[in-house]
Amino acid sequence: MTEVVEGHPAAPTKRRVDIGSVGPRRVVDAMAMYAFVVLGLPDGMIGTAWPALRNGFGVPLDGLGVVLLLGTAGAVCTSSVSGVVLARIGLRPTLMLAGALGSLGALAAILSPAFWTFVLGGTAIGMTAGLLDSSLNSAVALARRNRLLNALHGCYGIGTTIGPLIVTVAILAVSWRPAYAVLLLAELGLVAGWWAVGRRGRRSPAGLASSGAQVPEVPPDLGPPAISLGPEAERPDPVPRRQLVTTVSLGLIVFMLYTGFEVSAGQWGPSFDRGPLELSAAATGIATFGYWAALTIVRFALAAPRRPLSQRLIVNLGCAVAIIGAALVWWRPTAVVAVLGLVVIGGALAGVFPALVVLTPARVGEEVAHHVIGWQIAAASLGGAAISAAFGAVFQRYGLEYFGPALMITGVLTMAGVLVLERVSATQPR
Repeated sequence: MTEVVEGHPAAPTKRRVDIGSVGPRRVVDAMAMYAFVVLGLPDGMIGTAWPALRNGFGVPLDGLGVVLLLGTAGAVCTSSVSGVVLARIGLRPTLMLAGALGSLGALAAILSPAFWTFVLGGTAIGMTAGLLDSSLNSAVALARRNRLLNALHGCYGIGTTIGPLIVTVAILAVSWRPAYAVLLLAELGLVAGWWAVGRRGRRSPAGLASSGAQVPEVPPDLGPPAISLGPEAERPDPVPRRQLVTTVSLGLIVFMLYTGFEVSAGQWGPSFDRGPLELSAAATGIATFGYWAALTIVRFALAAPRRPLSQRLIVNLGCAVAIIGAALVWWRPTAVVAVLGLVVIGGALAGVFPALVVLTPARVGEEVAHHVIGWQIAAASLGGAAISAAFGAVFQRYGLEYFGPALMITGVLTMAGVLVLERVSATQPR
């Protein structure tokens, strides 16, 4: 049975605990996928709820930027310290803590008497996203469950897809507030689910014998050892400090560029469809659905093969094909070609983020990977917000006709960053 060390590098004793006794693999995999559906819900809800929400609070249109900015700040804060939190309390309590924060945020949104209260709730929801995203990405990547990681990100797409539907039904029935009541129930389900998994594990004879573990606790059967902290003779050679700093810095830049590419294509695509392409509202909705559907479907497709695919091939091929998609958007001889280009971008980028996360432990070493992955998720949040805002500044000054060139530049920079990162990683001793 797979074992994982549950001790701190500085601890005098290193205790190995059988993690398979915590619960069945299917239960934990299902809980992890459910967590990513919950992660995607608020991202899909806020845009649809905003028109009714801002009218109710009497705030200007650009007030959405305040909500998104503070939500991103919350996500960056929790992502940055997720490695420390994991090391202190373990994965399952971290996920329960994330669910509790999300529940408070959703409750604040439901009961908010003023806009600033809703903003505080949105900040708490952002903190939940950072903690949830970083901790599960770290655990699954360190366990080398590549298929599960793609499935998790596919489940995020499910959350962002059903979020607008929940808001639409709520607004037609009463108002936007019941939609956040659904989010509250989902977050409470996250807390209850991981609590139940822990109780089931403690009923096992082996159980989690070390409740005071100081390294990330990996969910049952998430795969091979997540972090190896055995005797010094058993450890691989550490990455030299200078190369480690270079690799981590380049990785953060790549995560910022990639996420900015993905988010900007999804966020500004509808405006481009309605503007330069002159599509109807219905056609724009279908085109937008095509982008996110391609992203989600390809992620599930990458989770299907039992034989692992080359993660570097997924990254390189995905970035290259996405550049082709950006070229189609820039060329746009017809509206159909431009929409097809956006769909190509969505499908091509689908596997890049999970693959970059999977490659991180090999590039930086497993003992620090859970910290680095947290920083990468924080960088991704920053990149998504900053690059999308930069797109908006360009469009405000020059017009949406520059959407294609902006996508092309971002895609080429992302590809260049990936190639440099791979070159630097290849020179590191193993």
